[in-house]
Amino acid sequence: MLEVIGAAARFPAVIFTSALVVAFAFWLLVLLGRARVRDFDADAPALAKAFGGLPVAVGAFVVTVCGWLVSLTGLVVMDRVGVTGFGAAVARVALLALSALVAWSVTHGLVKPLTRRSPREHRPRQRDLANGTPFDPGSSSTRVN
Repeated sequence: MLEVIGAAARFPAVIFTSALVVAFAFWLLVLLGRARVRDFDADAPALAKAFGGLPVAVGAFVVTVCGWLVSLTGLVVMDRVGVTGFGAAVARVALLALSALVAWSVTHGLVKPLTRRSPREHRPRQRDLANGTPFDPGSSSTRVN
């Protein structure tokens, strides 16, 4: 157990460990009702598109957990093999890249079946009856003074 805790506090796993702490804090806020799961979708539209409709917070959490597990496993294996010196430094940087790549690939592989099963939300857009343009309740052209 001490070996795993020690590995979680060393590079590159410490990057994912700190991200996990932030992610768990976010999920605590969601449980308390202070945040919503889809709060980051508008802030990261490229990620929302890459995750195929899955909330960005869920996708980012899965990427973080997978990256943490891969980097943690890699560090424990490196410790048991006895990699030291400059080779260990190069191996740790390579492990960071590998962890990120594997985490993204696993998440992308998990997201595809999930998004195929879940029905897409199709909300009809409201239209302005006068000219047929999309209705924006906050725009100044639709306000009545």
